[in-house]
Amino acid sequence: MITILCGRVAAGKTALARRFADQGAVVLSCDELMLTLFDGCLGPRHDETALRCLSYLFSLAAQLAGKGVDAVLDYGFWLRAERDAARAYFSSRGLAARLLVVQAAEPARLARLSRRNEGLRHETRRVYLIEGALLGRMDAKFEPPGADEHAEIFDNTEERPTW
Repeated sequence: MITILCGRVAAGKTALARRFADQGAVVLSCDELMLTLFDGCLGPRHDETALRCLSYLFSLAAQLAGKGVDAVLDYGFWLRAERDAARAYFSSRGLAARLLVVQAAEPARLARLSRRNEGLRHETRRVYLIEGALLGRMDAKFEPPGADEHAEIFDNTEERPTW
């Protein structure tokens, strides 16, 4: 099974992806790939490069699923067009993919983001700090999935949610 994680920044997508990994799934993270490959900010080339990385991760997810290995795409899929493209890609290859929307109550999400940023400030590896105006711009891009997208909802408000 291929799981497509959708949700705003700090909703808890990566934490949930790790839980899937603990159960044997392979997590494919666009952020991790880009932070590993590129030394600096890509500026206007960021979105184009992210889509190219995502295309590569789609291919890996399809290969894994073809071998019976669960794959989790940890990306965000903020735009409906991205979600539609992912579903079309896997469907055209006869592969099952589910859309899992990770959401959290706003106070929990912002507290999680604050803790995340504080922890990352002391990292020696490259990281994405997301705060202030950048968070506002990112949140403004998010298109919540419509009812016709048949998404499963995972409420990640609790610090250690149960499922």
